[in-house]
Amino acid sequence: MTMRNNLIDPQVLGQYLEVKLIDAIKLSPLVMVDRTLEGRAGSKLELPKYAFIGQAEEVAEGQEMTPVSLQATSEEVQVKKCGKAVDITDEAMLSAYGNPVNEIGNQLLKAIADKIEADLYGEMRKATKEHEVAEFGKDGVADALVLFGEDIEEEMYLFVNPKHFAVLRKDPDFVHVDKGVITGERGMLHGCKIVVANRVAEGEAFIMKPNALALVMKRNVIVEADRDILSGKNIYTANEHYAVQLRYEDKVIKIKIGA
Repeated sequence: MTMRNNLIDPQVLGQYLEVKLIDAIKLSPLVMVDRTLEGRAGSKLELPKYAFIGQAEEVAEGQEMTPVSLQATSEEVQVKKCGKAVDITDEAMLSAYGNPVNEIGNQLLKAIADKIEADLYGEMRKATKEHEVAEFGKDGVADALVLFGEDIEEEMYLFVNPKHFAVLRKDPDFVHVDKGVITGERGMLHGCKIVVANRVAEGEAFIMKPNALALVMKRNVIVEADRDILSGKNIYTANEHYAVQLRYEDKVIKIKIGA
């Protein structure tokens, strides 16, 4: 009998997951991905946050400039490990319709990417800029943008759930787009690109600029395989070590809807 561990090479599958993982995370085009700490020991990371050095000053001829110090704070973030295991019997493999080998790889990829993306949304919810509205609509979005002050020239993405997207798309100022930078981008309003996401709850919405969130990869995806000879199953596990951070709090606005 052909054994499953002769058909799936854990090392090859691990390389496949590593290459495809970032692309499988829907938020990744807007996230600062940091791989500089891969292989470095430690379950916690000290990640930097820098303060603006201030406006430049007028300098008279021959006058010396006064240096200012770059003010940096740091935030301790916990390294997380997420993983998923799947098994397949010899009978399922021999009688399977389709390609179970590809399906195992795709399912493990989706499982890890889904967990990391959920954690990134969790960081988004830590936003300190908050605007409250009784009911969601375009006027509430316009009022929330005031929290960015004059800094509204950068790209901005409005994350809403499908119910609130229905409100916006009925507005005459809504501009439809077929395809955007990230999955779920469906239109534009008030200079914000609208992204529809099931992860956004009905009592919230977010306006975010690119690179507000950081994803720090600590290690390549590890895939391991084992054989359960008693049940005739082959077991595959995949895990990833990573950390997520709201690196720039001034780049995210949380809209709180209702009571």
